[in-house]
Amino acid sequence: MFTSQQWIILMALFVPMLTLLGIVWIWRWMRSFQKERAPVSEKLLRPAGESLRRELEKLDEQLNDNLIWTFFGPGFVTAFLVVSKPMPKPVSRVSIIAIALLIGAAWFAFQVWKMIGLIQRRRNYRLGFAGERAVAEELNQLMLDGCRIFHDVPMEPYGNEDHVIVAPSGVYAVETKARRKRKAPPGKRDHELIFDGERLIFPEVTDSKPIQQAQRRADQLRIFLSKAIGETVAVQPILTFPGWYVSTRSKSKMKVLNPKNIRTAVLDSRLPLLPMQVRERVIHQLDQKCRDVEF
Repeated sequence: MFTSQQWIILMALFVPMLTLLGIVWIWRWMRSFQKERAPVSEKLLRPAGESLRRELEKLDEQLNDNLIWTFFGPGFVTAFLVVSKPMPKPVSRVSIIAIALLIGAAWFAFQVWKMIGLIQRRRNYRLGFAGERAVAEELNQLMLDGCRIFHDVPMEPYGNEDHVIVAPSGVYAVETKARRKRKAPPGKRDHELIFDGERLIFPEVTDSKPIQQAQRRADQLRIFLSKAIGETVAVQPILTFPGWYVSTRSKSKMKVLNPKNIRTAVLDSRLPLLPMQVRERVIHQLDQKCRDVEF
């Protein structure tokens, strides 16, 4: 049996942790049974970065849980050391303490490693979220020119289109890539992105995956819209990098642009016009697909 002193130490260790964990779980459980309803019943259109916002909420909850569990391991080890008694040979109390400390250290290291991964993912998601918001501010100005803009268009099971523009000149799928700027090697500018028609040449690296992704997303949108309205709909991909100066060195069907230059590309008077009836049907399909946000 434990002595009164051991019971006091155990209670001091575990009661605060279990209380905190219990409060978090009970609060989540009670929230799921709340019989409240929003003042507005209609679904709202998805804002820019809605998918990333939802992922950030999940990551915040995971980080909270991880923070609690991180300190359970050392707490258990401390409790074990408090209540342990001398063991018969060949197992000594020193050996038990060493094993317990090793287990506790391993648990703590694993949880810290896991937390670092979650923090890095959250950092990247926040960058992507900010990038989509920045691009949305530019694209929303196109509504003054008769365009319709949709953000974060879900395309299950392929993910989502960051932005879709329905303009008099056609339909555009805009893929946003928020990329951090790093110190450039000698002879290069740290804010310049070069597009040679096939590759994206950054100051420190060359990449083609974003181009392939933007084209793939445009193809997915084209297939969906063509099936939805029963008529072939061409979709032009646009790959945009907020904050970067983009130099295009070769002609390509793929447009790689700074967000501020999208307006000029979309409202080019030399482009053929998309019939109004087709535009209205496309807008109707996109409106239905994006209207899923609870008030």
